[in-house]
Amino acid sequence: MKKYQKILAAALSLAMMLALLSACGGGNGASTGSGSETSGGSVPSGEVITWRLQSNYALDSLEGDMAKNLKEVVETVTNGRLQIELYEPGALCQASDIVTYLSQGAFDCAVIFGSTYSGVLPEADLGCGLPFAWESYSEIYDAMENYGLLDIIQEAYGELNIKYYWNAHEPNYNTLANFKVNSLADYAGKKIRALGVWGDYYAAIGATPVNIPGTEVYQALQLGTIDGAHYGWSALSDSNNIREVADYAICPSLSYCQMATVVSQASLDALPEDLRNVVDEAIRQANMGIIGLDHVAGTEKSVRDAILGGYTELVELPDDVVAELREIAITQVWEQLAAKSDRMARAIEIIKQQNRDYGRQVDY
Repeated sequence: MKKYQKILAAALSLAMMLALLSACGGGNGASTGSGSETSGGSVPSGEVITWRLQSNYALDSLEGDMAKNLKEVVETVTNGRLQIELYEPGALCQASDIVTYLSQGAFDCAVIFGSTYSGVLPEADLGCGLPFAWESYSEIYDAMENYGLLDIIQEAYGELNIKYYWNAHEPNYNTLANFKVNSLADYAGKKIRALGVWGDYYAAIGATPVNIPGTEVYQALQLGTIDGAHYGWSALSDSNNIREVADYAICPSLSYCQMATVVSQASLDALPEDLRNVVDEAIRQANMGIIGLDHVAGTEKSVRDAILGGYTELVELPDDVVAELREIAITQVWEQLAAKSDRMARAIEIIKQQNRDYGRQVDY
């Protein structure tokens, strides 16, 4: 963490200055509002508040660093007035129940992978990266902040009383497998761990999707219960050790992937007025900055170490196979998502239009 402190300090100073400059007046009482602009002109000393955060990922893993980075950011910008207690997966609730518990105000915030909750919230799939949607961090930023995709996702989470903050964290997102892939036929009947929209994708290309928690993937690959896992390649890190049981990493990445920080709106609204905007802006900036980019750097190192260490072999799919997979994803998987609701249809059209603007085929 120390190598990021200078960058972190500069980013946080800017975030706090922007938040404080947007404020006016005074007061530090508890708010009963709905997250409107604060009236506090500074962050004075006051009562220490504690939030509880559950991570979807073990805190000693590369993915777990996202929760630890968030804690450092929030406690720094609030001068310690808002403390965050970190909890391992399952400590406060089952990982699959986080969105439900947050919507009820059972705890305060979480770091999640959205597709885990697509059964409760179809729009959660939009925040993870659809097959062949995005190829870079900047494309996700463009979709979220300029094309309006974030507004649609937040609208859905907002109905559950949750504030959503995106981060682009995973540049390599494809199958980690114990079988080699050279054609579409090689996926036939293979059992692939995949969640949400990614399960739909693997079913569409002939594989058998399996829904198991990330904590069970290592053993399932080791025992042959599954043949592969659709996973971010941060799982190849020495803290996750998936590289010990996955012989092949299939290229190219199917999408630049996202995770998210989600916060109970009730917890955010209950903050003293002089803190609320500071915390909101700090979480937003941190997710777009250090939380996502720190993970990207760690992922790329994990991939290098796994390949150079002789653990995992990269398999590059031929261009014609990639084109076939892309057509299946867009004509089947994207369309299935669009058919779920008017809101999902609007979101898919945003992603399609962005791809058209980038010169990619989406109309078959």
